[in-house]
Amino acid sequence: MTLVVARCNKGRLAIAADTRVSAQDVALPITAGTLKSCCLPGYLCVSFAGSPEAAAEAFWDFSEKHPQGSTFDVVTRYFENSSARTGCDYILAFGSTGKLVTIRDGKRIQSVSNTHWIGDKLAFEKFREYERRQRERYEHGRAINAAIFADEMEGSPASELQGIMRNIILDPSATSVGGFVTVISNRDIGFRFSTYSDILLDWPANLPTSQQLQLTDKFDLSASGENDRYSVSQISPGYYNLNIVAFYLLKGKLLYVLYGSADGLPGRCAVFSNVEPNSIAATLDEKLGFDFRALCLVMSSRQEYPLVHGRPGTDYGISMSLFCECNTMPIPQHSA
Repeated sequence: MTLVVARCNKGRLAIAADTRVSAQDVALPITAGTLKSCCLPGYLCVSFAGSPEAAAEAFWDFSEKHPQGSTFDVVTRYFENSSARTGCDYILAFGSTGKLVTIRDGKRIQSVSNTHWIGDKLAFEKFREYERRQRERYEHGRAINAAIFADEMEGSPASELQGIMRNIILDPSATSVGGFVTVISNRDIGFRFSTYSDILLDWPANLPTSQQLQLTDKFDLSASGENDRYSVSQISPGYYNLNIVAFYLLKGKLLYVLYGSADGLPGRCAVFSNVEPNSIAATLDEKLGFDFRALCLVMSSRQEYPLVHGRPGTDYGISMSLFCECNTMPIPQHSA
């Protein structure tokens, strides 16, 4: 049970996936989740659907046989053979050339689409429905979702994939997917997990639930009740091609870390409680045993803070209330 969706936009690649692991069609606890996108040698990221154990074995074997990576044809043929042998499906993301390849049932799928997917077909059909707005978002009428990405490359499709995938994760009818939404994208010299904060703001009081919110509408978006200080943030390591990512739930002060293991076994999950936002980086360094260099952005909307009016008056666009709980992103060189 999996859904992985990858997209290419003029050489910019992004892959969004869930983290749920199932056994005999029964979803395991969220702490049993695993990373389904893995950075491999040669500026390569491979995502899988199927057995985590079989995929981990294939990734480990590929890394041993090709420690510096290999050519497009060799890589594709290797994972075609692995798919035929193990039953896993793969999406290959070649960062240096900006190419995506889908492998199902041991064969490369020829497609002109810039969107590739593997996993549960019904879940992907829901993905398309959400993307085309044929299906109401999960929080429709109760909240507005705002995902803030810290440092994506220009043209990256990471934000649009995350915005759609989060609805599949939350949709109770999409039982085949769950856990967290991992987003990874290619940079100039390697792949790195995105740094984003996914927050909820109150549904506008004067907007009927039958109406869709438009960016040109004139609304104030604040937070109260269940949406106050609510956010789920993906925390990225400050290194390229590192198969570790963390998630932070602000309301519960919970820190989840998903990581691969050196012996090639499936990814693991560690959970740390009562972690304050400003202690995230130090906690990761201490628990993981090395300088994680956490790239962390934790945003929320607080009821006690007034709206930030970034517009000349109430007749112009949308105003929202945002509060920065934690920010370890480096200051851009061009900034003061």
